[in-house]
Amino acid sequence: LRLAGADAVTLVVGALESKDLLYLTKIASTIQLQVVASVTSEVQIEMLSKLGAGSIVALVVSNRELESFDFDDSGEQALSLLRSEALTSFRENHGDVPVLVEGRVGIVEADGGDSVAYIQALKDAGAFGAIVGGGMAMINEEDIAESIVNWSL
Repeated sequence: LRLAGADAVTLVVGALESKDLLYLTKIASTIQLQVVASVTSEVQIEMLSKLGAGSIVALVVSNRELESFDFDDSGEQALSLLRSEALTSFRENHGDVPVLVEGRVGIVEADGGDSVAYIQALKDAGAFGAIVGGGMAMINEEDIAESIVNWSL
């Protein structure tokens, strides 16, 4: 990856055993690749908490189910992980690592049918930003613009 010009690698924590996670983060460090970790559960966050400080440069909290790769359309999975004791422990061990949310962000609607309220709830729970994918094509341009503006407020 490094020879191909990559600066970072994303590790899907749920697909790895603890020893493999440790091994891959050490290899990444050795070849000067930054590690972004993607999680879908508190158990996975706890696995990251066991790694040394500085081994993870960003954490992605996903609204996906790892087993089926389906989305949690309610968005509660990401909110629950952001508010979890596991994430609090991770932050204590790893410092100010940015936490991003992925999986239908901008589409998920909070109570009352408002995606802006959902984005605000994510921010209030400690999310730094969002990874936005092709799902945004399902909504109109004004809603996309409003979603993006709300992350910058």
